Amino acid sequence: MPIEPQTAATQASLKPTITLSDLIWLIVGSVIGSGIFLVPGPILRDVGGSVRLSVMVWVAGGVLSLLGALTYGELTAMNPAAGGLYVYVRDAFGELPGFLYGWTLFWVIATGTNATLAVAFSNYLNQIVPLTKLEGQLAAVAMIGVATVVNVLGTRRSTDLNNWATWTKL
Repeated sequence: MPIEPQTAATQASLKPTITLSDLIWLIVGSVIGSGIFLVPGPILRDVGGSVRLSVMVWVAGGVLSLLGALTYGELTAMNPAAGGLYVYVRDAFGELPGFLYGWTLFWVIATGTNATLAVAFSNYLNQIVPLTKLEGQLAAVAMIGVATVVNVLGTRRSTDLNNWATWTKL
């Protein structure tokens, strides 16, 4: 059964939830990311303690990130369909690779990212409040649970949480 297009009445009932300020906080939070808290030490160790080389690694990473962002911007300008990277994979390589990417994103990539951030959260919490291994694992699971509940409660609440988390990172 085909999906019916939105009528004018349906469109009129949708109220904007995310403001320009929220979008700016979302972009800032995405650009800063959580890796900035996890990777500087290992990078400095890998370059033998050289601050100059460490900064060069960060600059190179920033240039590569910029190139990736510009590529996504160009792809979006050429094909503004909803679906993000799935659409680009599907259009470039066919239905099956697009399908496989979508499900891999859902089951592996996004869950792995969430798990990594939850473990990082519990490691940092352990610096403030000493935790046993089990307590650290429970804190990580609780973090995922809290984020899930906040997202289920609605866009406004999840946006507020994102704004708060980004402000905390800054």
